[in-house]
Amino acid sequence: MSMHNRVLLVILGTFLFTIAESNEIKRLDGYKFPVYSTPFCPRNESEWSKRSSFLNCNKTNGYTCLPNENFTELLEFCYNQPWILIEEGYCLYLQKKGSYVDSYNCRHFLHGCHNTSYQSIRIFEYPACISIGNGCFLAEPSCKSSPKTTTHHPKTENDKDDWFLVGILIGIIEPIVCFLSFVLYSNCKKRLPQI
Repeated sequence: MSMHNRVLLVILGTFLFTIAESNEIKRLDGYKFPVYSTPFCPRNESEWSKRSSFLNCNKTNGYTCLPNENFTELLEFCYNQPWILIEEGYCLYLQKKGSYVDSYNCRHFLHGCHNTSYQSIRIFEYPACISIGNGCFLAEPSCKSSPKTTTHHPKTENDKDDWFLVGILIGIIEPIVCFLSFVLYSNCKKRLPQI
């Protein structure tokens, strides 16, 4: 294998590793069970089921997506219950110390505080409880949004999947192109008179 082809393979491998790594979720330390940082919570039942399956949650340990205790990032995890009852006028968050779900009064929110209780598996229907930024819920009167705001609707899971597929396709096509280029180069070199 020529040096040129080796360099191309190293570049390709680095590129594919970078794409795969950027699509990986980050497991966080300090919790009693696996907890992962996520850029957004699912926005519908289909995405909820997909993330639940991805984390291997089950009927006993149900998938949950909530803010952390500082309201600075969203977390997804399989909790020790199938679902949690979210009472009227409260949002939930995950406490790191003790790894338990706690509640936050949302009655002072400008909008989005729910006036009925619901199961945590329906939290995507109440986005005010998962829209955070600057250490606060965005619906709070004192909260100022910024470019680092995390809400319930940034990039979709499908967008990440699309980029991953692009990386895979490039990983498949590039070696083929390199091989064909090498064959063409070899054939042309044989046909050209030596100078």
